[in-house]
Amino acid sequence: MSLENYNFDGFIINLYVDEQGDWLAHFQEIPTISAFGDTPQEALQELKIAWELVKDDYKTKNREIPIATNRGKIVN
Repeated sequence: MSLENYNFDGFIINLYVDEQGDWLAHFQEIPTISAFGDTPQEALQELKIAWELVKDDYKTKNREIPIATNRGKIVN
């Protein structure tokens, strides 16, 4: 599985399977942004959608989008 198809703006992603067999993905630095799916790819795709929605919300509210600590710049 390659993460090249996913742009998470430098954030670290935790990906694991839970007791029920669902795959969970979340931002290590922002654990409230999370998603799940039947496969790792599905969980990552859902997380990608969630991240885009979060960024859109920040933009709508004229707030700075959170940045990954290792990037050092604002996401546009």
